Amino acid sequence: MVGGRQGRPVVLVAEPQALPGMWLEDVLADAGCAVSGPYGTSDEATESLDGTPPDFAVVSVDLNRGPGFPLACALRRRGIPFALISGDAQVPKAFADVPLFDRLFDARDMVSAVTAGCAVPGCPHTCPMLGRIAAGEPFALDQCPTACRT
Repeated sequence: MVGGRQGRPVVLVAEPQALPGMWLEDVLADAGCAVSGPYGTSDEATESLDGTPPDFAVVSVDLNRGPGFPLACALRRRGIPFALISGDAQVPKAFADVPLFDRLFDARDMVSAVTAGCAVPGCPHTCPMLGRIAAGEPFALDQCPTACRT
């Protein structure tokens, strides 16, 4: 893995719960990563992308004040690889190419996903739903992610 802060890959963590967020931070730091976050909302995490972009992101599907899919779309548009964490939430088919973790996952599997993601950068995408996302308008799960695949 190559990266930003002191040669370490930077991993953005978007996780609304304090203990899982701190655990992820520890797991990633022990693996040699610098951590940006944890962020509790999609908006907070998306705003952080305006600074130094991360090399990878770990995004909970269920964030405070809404789902993590707008953040996932923003990451995809910027070409930043990411993994999703989902409990019972439905994950759109458009994210079938993204590593998906259940709430109870082995830390080694997450580190492997981060390592693989940092080795192969993503591709930038344009998102026709950006205006609706920015306006806070509701959208069906398949609308934004489908746009992300184009």
